Formats: sequence, C-alpha cells, structure tokens
Amino acid sequence: MNLLEKATVLAFHRDRLQGNRLHALGYRANESQERRFQALLHWGEMSGCSVLDLGCGYGDLRPFLDQHYRDFIYLGVDFLKEFIDAAQQRYGHLPHTQFFQSDFLTAGLPEVDVVIACGSLNYRTSNSLHPWQTISRMWEVAQRGVVFNLLDAAYFESDEVLCAYEQDEVLQFCRQLDPHTRIVAGYLPDDFTVLMHKPNDKEN
Repeated sequence: MNLLEKATVLAFHRDRLQGNRLHALGYRANESQERRFQALLHWGEMSGCSVLDLGCGYGDLRPFLDQHYRDFIYLGVDFLKEFIDAAQQRYGHLPHTQFFQSDFLTAGLPEVDVVIACGSLNYRTSNSLHPWQTISRMWEVAQRGVVFNLLDAAYFESDEVLCAYEQDEVLQFCRQLDPHTRIVAGYLPDDFTVLMHKPNDKEN
C-alpha cells in the first residue's frame, strides 16, 4: 500500500473513533465480530503456541482466545496508535501479552507459531500483488500455520476503502504454499476464512 492508501485507512478508522468501539473497527455489530473470531477456531489447537495478531485493533481477540486455549503467547500489532493505547490499557496486564504499534506491511515480523489476520487484509490498494505478498510474508514467519479472513467478492461490493476477494483465486494462491489449504464460509454472508498449516505441523 502506498502512503495515500495508508492515510485513507487511518482516516477511515479515526473518523469512527468517536462512535462505539465496534464501529471504529469497521464491524457492523458484536455478532459479526464474534462469528469471525469463531471461524478462526477452525484452524485447530493453539494452546502453548505463540500467536501474532496482525491488525489487532483494540485487542479483542486476546480474551476470546483465552476462552478456548491455554498457555499461549499473544502479540498484537496495529498501526493506529489509538487502537494500541486502548488495547494496552484493556488487556496489557494479561500474562504473556504484548501490543506494538507498527505497520506490519513493512516492518519485520517475528517468527511465531501462528499468524492471524482478522479483517486486516481487506483494505483497497492499487498494488495488485498486495494480498499475495502479505500472505507470503505471514507464511514465512509462521512455524505452524496461518489463518485469516477476507471479504467475499461474491457478496460484498468493494468500495473506496475496502476490497473483497474471489474465494477460488485466494484458494489457488494459498495452495501453492499449503496444498491442503481449506476455506470456511457460511458464518457470515460476505466473509470467508482461510486455514493454512505447515507440513510439519503436528496438529494438521
């Protein structure tokens, strides 16, 4: 993404900060956030894993994972300072939890077991390679696998900020990295989740 596109994303969220928390993140309601989080669980067992949450927003995924897994290390990254400040205040006291303000599109990423991107790959950009480059970077640093969700082009019409994707195109690319890549759909009308595992992942 170029600087203008990143500025557009920042403005999109900052314009919504005075509203409710979910509106600032771009979610329609609690239910849509919850269903996206639930879809991530299809990836498999994350207990004992180090987890990198790209575009973590207010860090809401951290307590959600706590309901389903144990003894994991959580790293949340977002490039909006307001989100990171709020996430640190809300969840920074939890064990094995850290939040960082950084642009994960350009910054170096730490090696972790699982990389998650919940909604953070949906921003429009003129770089047609952007989603594939980002997925590849996530795959490179993940020791066990990657899970992310995207807007579905079959049901969501891309606008000036958000971009939707064709399921088949995403699946075709991801299967070049993990031939066993799976897609979960149907939990929301305009969203799908991609599940990828490394060949040596014992949970696969």
